[in-house]
Amino acid sequence: MNEENSTKLSQKVQEIAKAPKYRGAIFQIEADEKGLALVDVKEASLKVYLMVDPDCDKILETRFFTYGGPVFTALADTFCKLIQQKTIDEACAITAASIEQNLRDTPDEPAIPENAVEVSQMQTLIGKIAETYPQKKGAAIIVREKMERIKYRTQSAEGRAEADAEWNAMTKVQKIEKIEEWLHQTVRGTLQGDGGDIEILDLTDDNRLQIRYQGACAGCGSAMGGTLFYIEDELKNNVYYNLTVEPEDPLANYPANPDLPGLDDNNPPASMY
Repeated sequence: MNEENSTKLSQKVQEIAKAPKYRGAIFQIEADEKGLALVDVKEASLKVYLMVDPDCDKILETRFFTYGGPVFTALADTFCKLIQQKTIDEACAITAASIEQNLRDTPDEPAIPENAVEVSQMQTLIGKIAETYPQKKGAAIIVREKMERIKYRTQSAEGRAEADAEWNAMTKVQKIEKIEEWLHQTVRGTLQGDGGDIEILDLTDDNRLQIRYQGACAGCGSAMGGTLFYIEDELKNNVYYNLTVEPEDPLANYPANPDLPGLDDNNPPASMY
């Protein structure tokens, strides 16, 4: 919006644009952990996030992000405020024109220039929320059911007893095949996309899965940190709760240099001075 048009903004628009209350983002992992649906829709330079309870379609949390200037900021922040604790149907019944009227200093004076395109774009975004929600709701219910199954199998005494019985009834080969199937479906493609891979070396009697990172993963700091934690956590949740993952020491098979003596208490390094 140019300087001339910015002078036509209402005082409310200017004040909200300077200090919006709902600017930010909501991530899918947050919604999944809470068993809620995340509706995130974008139009032009505006993106709105709604966290919704799929049981009653009530909006529990809202955020938005835009780099489109004061008009989009004021429209989005006001919309996020108006739809708190409303159902999706109630939220989508709100029009962009009514939001603009909320932003007027006086009833007869428009809050923004009449030629501003943000109002029609805001209306399009509201329509996208209505179109997107049914799919997001269905996905959230599926994820919630999965999370409940995981919680039962990994945290309850009854679920762990069932998991133990199923796991102990399998042969070692069957256990490794089940692990391999999971790795192939969820991890290996990502690792290979980054030039790496993973190999199962052994599964011990006490359920320690010994692995070897290959390619770019070998010696990678992430492979020994975040990636390892992710693999182990997902294996516990989806294969067997009592598995632990142990990566091979990348230096374990590194050939020793015969010209260098080993270092121990009886063979200290030569003085550097």
